[in-house]
Amino acid sequence: MSRRLLGAVLLLVAGVGAVVGTFLPLYQEGNDHVGMAPMVTATSWDYVFTNVPEGMDFGPVQSPQYGVPIVVAAVLLAVAVALVFLPESQRLASRYLAVGGTGLLAGAVWAASAVVMSAAGNASRDPDDGGYTVDVGEGIVVLGASVVVAVVGVVLLHARRPEPRPEGPVVYRVDGVEDDDTDTPPFGIPVVEVEVARLPDPRYDDRRQ
Repeated sequence: MSRRLLGAVLLLVAGVGAVVGTFLPLYQEGNDHVGMAPMVTATSWDYVFTNVPEGMDFGPVQSPQYGVPIVVAAVLLAVAVALVFLPESQRLASRYLAVGGTGLLAGAVWAASAVVMSAAGNASRDPDDGGYTVDVGEGIVVLGASVVVAVVGVVLLHARRPEPRPEGPVVYRVDGVEDDDTDTPPFGIPVVEVEVARLPDPRYDDRRQ
């Protein structure tokens, strides 16, 4: 498998992994030391509330919608993979799309990670503070791994093509052939020395008057 083909496969894997990661939990927050306490799980699309007592209403909660730019980036990566199989003269578009899709994916994952890290930094595991915790989910791990795979795929997609090599063995000398000690000129063309007659200069005519 060539490096470009491997890069295309990695880009496809990164796109699929990123889309799957949007449906996995980014983080989960709640009171971990209280049994059946209300918990909130955030994905790239929505907030999911569990163990909510009857009559408790959290009100309207705005969905984060981190999955929108991630899915757009995955589509760009898929198109870039499809363009890899075009002729060499039309393959430059796949490189631009791969770079753009990877950049968009990295930016969207960075934004989601910043929110998760901020929420985790504000949580406390001290029972005196109520034991309110924020646990990082597997979704952010899958999204981060997808970015790394996409970067590697872009690097391999931009790899230079290997220089063509001659097929079969290269023979520099054949044994059993008599050497006639003939010198080969540097350009491979034998040069024959030819004497050129010298013509008299018309300005100096030495004929006797």
